[in-house]
Amino acid sequence: MEQNIAWFYERRAESVIEALKKNRINASYVADPAQAAAAVMALIPEGASVGMGGSVTMFQTGLVEALRQGPVKLIDRYEPNIVPAGMAARFKQALTADVFVSGVNAITEQGELVFVDATCNRVAPILYGPDRVILIAGCNKITPNLAYAQERIRHFVAPTNAKRINRKTPCAVTGRCEDCASPERICNATVVIHKQANPQRMHLVLVGGELGY
Repeated sequence: MEQNIAWFYERRAESVIEALKKNRINASYVADPAQAAAAVMALIPEGASVGMGGSVTMFQTGLVEALRQGPVKLIDRYEPNIVPAGMAARFKQALTADVFVSGVNAITEQGELVFVDATCNRVAPILYGPDRVILIAGCNKITPNLAYAQERIRHFVAPTNAKRINRKTPCAVTGRCEDCASPERICNATVVIHKQANPQRMHLVLVGGELGY
């Protein structure tokens, strides 16, 4: 990564980590995406059951493969050839996993976490159920405030993800949010975590790079 960009991400991460801690959300920073999977794995107790949310970042950093090979009981939503019924069963199992690992759509400079989901199988265990939630995100997900976060999600995250997973939505054609009523709409629920009641439950690993959508 170009030196000045690396410097920018590190400074921005430092500020956001302080804001997150004030909101009772633990956070740490790794400069290199190659270090991200190890940083997350170090936070997971050996033998823990682990659920996963849908996340491009987890694949880009090698975290999915690290979980598969690690000393954990992985509830693998990405297992090859899994049938829809099996996928739904694993979504439910993740609700009571010891640990839930996921990406995040946006992080504000005030230390808020923003998620948008289609069926809420990701946000449900993030909100309640697993004793620990570990999130991973590139510093490109940091936004000045909630308004910017929501605009980023509507006008970039939703269209690009809809295109990636071949959803039949207007945004996957036009490249912009149409606030559609499509049955394949992926932004059905928006969740903002302002603070955590339990300061030990949630940990965000910020990565110095552009990851995910």
